[in-house]
Amino acid sequence: MPPTPPAKVLVIDDDFGPRESLRMLLKHEFEVFLADGVAAGLRLLQAEHPDVILLDLRMPGLSGIEGLTEIRKLDTDVAVLILTGFGALETAQEAIRRGANDYLRKPFDTQEMLTTVRQHAQRARLLRRQRETSAELRRINQLLLDELARQNHMAQVGQKSAEFLHDLRSPLTAVLGYVELLGDELRQSKEKLGAQWTETAEFLQHIEQNLEHCREMSAMWLHYSHRDAQQLQPLPICDVLREVAEAVRPQCQTRSVTLELACPPDAGGQVMAEHIQLVRAFSNLVNNALEAVPDGSGRIQLRCTCGTQDVEIQVSDNGAGISGEHLPRIFEPYFTTKGPAGSGLGLFITQQVIVERGGTITAASQPGAGTTFNVRLPLLT
Repeated sequence: MPPTPPAKVLVIDDDFGPRESLRMLLKHEFEVFLADGVAAGLRLLQAEHPDVILLDLRMPGLSGIEGLTEIRKLDTDVAVLILTGFGALETAQEAIRRGANDYLRKPFDTQEMLTTVRQHAQRARLLRRQRETSAELRRINQLLLDELARQNHMAQVGQKSAEFLHDLRSPLTAVLGYVELLGDELRQSKEKLGAQWTETAEFLQHIEQNLEHCREMSAMWLHYSHRDAQQLQPLPICDVLREVAEAVRPQCQTRSVTLELACPPDAGGQVMAEHIQLVRAFSNLVNNALEAVPDGSGRIQLRCTCGTQDVEIQVSDNGAGISGEHLPRIFEPYFTTKGPAGSGLGLFITQQVIVERGGTITAASQPGAGTTFNVRLPLLT
């Protein structure tokens, strides 16, 4: 992955001295652009799309307040920091009410300036990434709806359509969970700018990973009939389980459910499989467990044990369990006890994926005491 380019800072100040001082201070960490007035600054805003604007209040021509209004018409995400001299505090506070993010007094403290610009640059980038992610989700959703509408007349793809929609639910549920967490963080941004943004950036990274799953599955669907062979590759089984666990962690946190992942150092074996298929198989098992366990006291365990020939993965929970009447039918297509909310395809799909890779899957359950799924897959030797 290429290195992240430095954040961009635009300084708008008619006074050469402060303008040049800020350039010298910021140039080692940021890409800095200078404007001696609002008009020039607006042109640079449209051309360079800075992350932070340092805006002087008192300038000839358009004032800083007037410039702020124009800036917000062009860009709602860029962080605008007001530069104000002694005696202009009320004007700076008015600027905050009109959409500025913060203000700094002249003469400025160099360390305070650097810290404030860093925090607001990170915030602006996160806001833009969130907006881009939401737009990408809407685009993918529309593409899928359009394609399903075109394929609706083909009876032979009916089951594949249902399988695909079921698969899509897991990563999109994870996306929505992280988006909710991110939204909570951003709503508190003015009071909590600082170390929390590292965690917020991780939320966005998980959103992007699950978006990539959506892209992979949509590509698999759109080109399903043209695939001659599955894209098999060696996969470290513990890496797959960690990926699945991270995808559901937000829902677990929201519901106060304990999620335990046990992959001991000697469980580093690899299996030959298609990445997206193996992820969706274990995601189905973990999501089923999450639906079964109670809020507050729920517990889900993922355990991995490597033998000489195969690897065993256990997914267990302390949920409601499965009745003896229903247990023999859980891998049948379209069998569900969830009513209209269930498709009856999750465990059927999971079994297909495991069996196609030469593995086995079994289930043991006791009503009121939970359920355990045992999966065995052959190891690469």
